[in-house]
Amino acid sequence: MFDRIATQLESQILGKENKDFYITLQEFEDFCREFLFEEIKGKQLGKSFLEKYGQYNYVLSILSNKAAREHIRKFYIK
Repeated sequence: MFDRIATQLESQILGKENKDFYITLQEFEDFCREFLFEEIKGKQLGKSFLEKYGQYNYVLSILSNKAAREHIRKFYIK
């Protein structure tokens, strides 16, 4: 856990984000199916996506679930 936090802080401070990170459409659809149970609990899609894939994106972490889906489709699916 602390390693991930340190990596995220380093990315923020030094600007070393993983800009080459992409997933397939199938991976995203699988993630959305898995997330359905988390959504019922009130979790946010953007935050869950970032945690699962070890990424940092402040904008994605604060978006509504609908907006987060569109953001992910636009920037993370290749």
